[in-house]
Amino acid sequence: MSKASDTARSLRVAVLTYSNRRTRADDSTGDLIRAQLLAAGHRIGASAIRHGDAPLMREFLHGWLADPAIDVVISNGGTGITDCMPEAAAPLIGHDIPGFAALFQVLSLQEIGSSGMLSRASAGLAGGKLLFLLPGSENGSRLAMQRLVIPQLDSTTRPCSLAGLLVDE
Repeated sequence: MSKASDTARSLRVAVLTYSNRRTRADDSTGDLIRAQLLAAGHRIGASAIRHGDAPLMREFLHGWLADPAIDVVISNGGTGITDCMPEAAAPLIGHDIPGFAALFQVLSLQEIGSSGMLSRASAGLAGGKLLFLLPGSENGSRLAMQRLVIPQLDSTTRPCSLAGLLVDE
């Protein structure tokens, strides 16, 4: 675990919406994620809407993870049972963060009951960057962002935060 810092850090975050239906005009979940990040003092380093099979999505994620101007990648959509984002991201993740998925499952159970077990939302450390895979639903992403992601991207969160794992370049 990484100890909390005394000063908040503004992170550069890339936001990916995995969808074959959404456009910039109606990407409500992506908009929600970007708005919450900005409200928390972070910057949007990149944003896109993409769809494809696991190898294509892996290549896209890898590009952002290799970009020195990006600290965190947050993807929404593609985490359902038959979707491909967890498989796309798995080879890129050096260290899984199982507590994220476990806590999200508990929070989902409280919000939507047993249907929450159908989500494969997850997080990991990939090449020194944080990677979050969130559900495509607004409610699911709102829950994850408010209760898990935003607090852990705050480097002043005590006793520790995921943001503290990121290395300054």
